[in-house]
Amino acid sequence: MNKNHPVYHSLVSRLESLREQYRHHPCERNRYRLVRQEQLIAQWVQSSDLPT
Repeated sequence: MNKNHPVYHSLVSRLESLREQYRHHPCERNRYRLVRQEQLIAQWVQSSDLPT
């Protein structure tokens, strides 16, 4: 996978934002959003590694 891909950067940027929110406000909603973002990144990385 290309680490310079704009989609990857966007997803990682959002992940960092969610981590910061969870650090300051550790609640179930923020935890869910954080875990979901991690799952989206994992799915995108796997699918982007497939040959086209």
